[in-house]
Amino acid sequence: MDATHTLPAAVDVAVLDGRAYVPVRGAQTGWADTSDTPTVITFDAVRGSRLRLTLTSRYPGEPRARSASAARRCRPA
Repeated sequence: MDATHTLPAAVDVAVLDGRAYVPVRGAQTGWADTSDTPTVITFDAVRGSRLRLTLTSRYPGEPRARSASAARRCRPA
């Protein structure tokens, strides 16, 4: 999206069926194409007490700084 914000690599949606979280069916993600635009996730109707969204980082284990100067401040000495 910009130097500070990036979209996740993936989003998984699961519903709690009373005992365990199970993946929803028909999940589709409409990714935002600009900042301040929502990403829309749709899926088939579900019954359950909770939803869980699991976001997978596009940059796992890599800190993302807000600016070049912030990146310099965040680096270990």
